[in-house]
Order: sequence, then structure tokens, then C-alpha cells
Amino acid sequence: MLAPAFRVVATIALVAMLGSIDGCLPSGETATTEQSDTVTEGLGTGTGTVASITDGDTLRLTVDGTELRVRLIGIDTPEVYPDAECFGAEAESALAALAPPGSTIGYAYDRDPRDQYDRELMYLFAADGTLINLELVAQGYAEAVLFEPNDLYWNDLRAAEGAAQDAGLGLWSQC
Repeated sequence: MLAPAFRVVATIALVAMLGSIDGCLPSGETATTEQSDTVTEGLGTGTGTVASITDGDTLRLTVDGTELRVRLIGIDTPEVYPDAECFGAEAESALAALAPPGSTIGYAYDRDPRDQYDRELMYLFAADGTLINLELVAQGYAEAVLFEPNDLYWNDLRAAEGAAQDAGLGLWSQC
């Protein structure tokens, strides 16, 4: 469970994000590669609709009609494709429970907006302000992994991982 002070900060951040969507594509317009770069650079924070879950740390998010491939920053979950690793299916289900397809969630970029596979690197926030990346680690579905320079929540992620390990949660007791 997240500390109350963190929930307050996360909730304030989510409220700020809900009102800060600028530079989005007009509804129904599809993005070219050039336009997609503008979406990434123009939107440090915002909201989108979960289109689908790929695995425990990857999903597709629709922002103003553009479907983005999103990799959650600062975490790594067991794989489900091509071969399922221990606790991979559970991690995928946990992400689906925290960010159900069709739901609206908040997002925030850190310093580096994309990975080498051209996926958007984001922190995701549930409607109640829960930092989804952190919650996956805290519940033992993911491990904390630092992918520099994206380190905004690194200390929180690392602390949550230690607590999950100590408590034997999720993959820390199953794998």
C-alpha cells in the first residue's frame, strides 16, 4: 500500500495532468512519424484511453486518436511472449486490473521519451492517483529497474521493491 503522502502528491499530479493537454492532434487525425514526434515532445503529461494490454509492463494507449505503444518506466515484469516466464501471466493480469482496457489514465514522461524499440516511456496514473508503475512493484508483480536518465520515481520504486521482497510478495515468493 502506498504512503498517504505519496497518494496526495500523485493525486495532485493527476489533477494537474488532466488540465494540461496541449498540442494534441485533432480528433480522428492519424499521426505520421513527424506528427508522432510532436505528440511526444508536446505532451509531457496528459490522459489517454487504454486500448489493450500487451504484457505486464507494456500496453497500448490512445491519445487523441493516436494509438501509442507504451513501456512503463522503471519496472520490468516477467515475459509472457514468446514463452511465459514465472509470474508473467499474473503481472499481465495485474496491469489489466490497474489499467483496464477502455479506462482513462494519466501519463507522464520523464527525461527520455522513447526506448530503442520506439515505444513511449511513461509513468501511468490510475484515476484515483495511484502510480501504476509503483503499484506493480509494491505488489510484487514487477522489479524496479533503472533505465537512465529516467529516474524521477527511482527511489520510490527501489524502496517498494525492497518491501515486496521482504514481505515475499508475488514473484519474490513464487519464482
